[in-house]
Amino acid sequence: MKKTFILLLLSSFFIGISGIFAQNDTPKNLQKSRNNPANYRDKDGHELVFNIKDSKDTLVYLVIHYNEKLILKDSVKPAAKGKFVFKGADRYDDGMYSLVSMDKKLYLNFILDNNQHFEYNLDTTMNPENFSVKNSPENAEMLRFQKKTAQASLLASEWAKKRKEFDEAGNVDSANFYKDKLAGINDEMTAFIKELIDKNPDFLFSKMQKSYQSIELPEMKNEDGTPDYQRQAAYYRLHYWDNFDLGDHRFIYIPSFEPKLKEYFQKVLYYQEADTINKYVDIFLKKTEKDTFMYHYCTDWLSYQFETSKVIGHDAVFYHIAKTNQLEGKCYWLDEDIIAKYRKRVTRLEPILIGKIAPELFIPDTTLTDDMTKWHSSYRINKPYTILWFYDPDCPTCKKESKKLRAVYDSLQAIGKRNFEVYAVGNDSDTDRWKKYVKENNYPWIQVGGNKGNMDYLEYFNIYEMGNPAMFILNSRHEIILNKRIDMNNIPQFLEEYEKMEEAKRKQE
Repeated sequence: MKKTFILLLLSSFFIGISGIFAQNDTPKNLQKSRNNPANYRDKDGHELVFNIKDSKDTLVYLVIHYNEKLILKDSVKPAAKGKFVFKGADRYDDGMYSLVSMDKKLYLNFILDNNQHFEYNLDTTMNPENFSVKNSPENAEMLRFQKKTAQASLLASEWAKKRKEFDEAGNVDSANFYKDKLAGINDEMTAFIKELIDKNPDFLFSKMQKSYQSIELPEMKNEDGTPDYQRQAAYYRLHYWDNFDLGDHRFIYIPSFEPKLKEYFQKVLYYQEADTINKYVDIFLKKTEKDTFMYHYCTDWLSYQFETSKVIGHDAVFYHIAKTNQLEGKCYWLDEDIIAKYRKRVTRLEPILIGKIAPELFIPDTTLTDDMTKWHSSYRINKPYTILWFYDPDCPTCKKESKKLRAVYDSLQAIGKRNFEVYAVGNDSDTDRWKKYVKENNYPWIQVGGNKGNMDYLEYFNIYEMGNPAMFILNSRHEIILNKRIDMNNIPQFLEEYEKMEEAKRKQE
């Protein structure tokens, strides 16, 4: 554990530059949210001096870490041989920056904070032992860390090599000697980092170091003495952000923040139900509210992630975020047109979220005529599950997917395991074409359509926006348990997993 910890720290601060960085500033819509007094730009601007020994650059770049990218902030030509000065009337955003050579190689990672007037001496060897900094306490601490980790890395590499040699030679005592030395250097680094954090807790660099530390899980056991992994997992979800200051927007400008967001919301919470995810989203966003810039960034990030997610049930998370944030007037950076779009999206989503009860549909079949009409109810189904299948007979994808559905339907029917019925709704404005399609294909399920019914079902199920084909699966209580199309071959597995989850819920209750 400790060994991995050191390697992580090293990789975080001696990273290289791969590819061309984006030639854009921080997004302008995020700039508007810096209305905290602590975020105002200083009057005295910035003056950053970099003396690069043996540099042959005719241009160097200043880039900031943002959203797993490197954003170009500025570039300068040498003021003298090897001397590069970034000077201006405005402050740069606080965060982690990199100095990059004209051929896109990393020279230096450093922090910009309240003091943006300092001088850094370095060379082209990338060896921090040859570096020094004046008038920047935070970068001096960062450089002290870099030197310490570089030394520790060299010793750890040498001792690991010796330990391996003695292991292979069968010399247990000598191998254990170097094993203890490796453990000792890890302990030394752990103590060094703790001292660094405790000494200057408000430094961004100190906060970064704290954020890299793992959450310690308390020992939790069941009544029979076995580990209670479920409680430990719940503890981890709740305390995941304990080492992050989510009220400090400078975290947006460090390379580790975006991966942590993705890990938490796309992995740690991936298999949780929407209600559980919503709970943790609320807890997370609450921690960001004291910094409007951080709240802005995280609200936009979460809204996009869950609105565009392909995971079943994640639309309910987007719905919750929008209802409790964008539509509550908290997102002041959004104009009225954008708010109206959110309101429209939420209104259309609400009735078709998983768990909602679908209305009873009464729609006629192909016997539709002026004097004889047979209507079918979507509720009067003699199977545990109902698949509402919306299609257009003139749609190539609809035709292809309907054939796949037929294959699943017939195969389950043949072995006596078909536990669903299909209520297929043809929404073609050309009734004759729809009737012809139904007759030619002779599907064995309920076929209705003709643009008539007891309600505007296309509007209710949001088919106008979703498009054809569209699929919903209802349980015996007419609750929506699936509101998006999946691979037809996965329908049996989906229903099987649903029944397992329902059984687990019953046992838990």
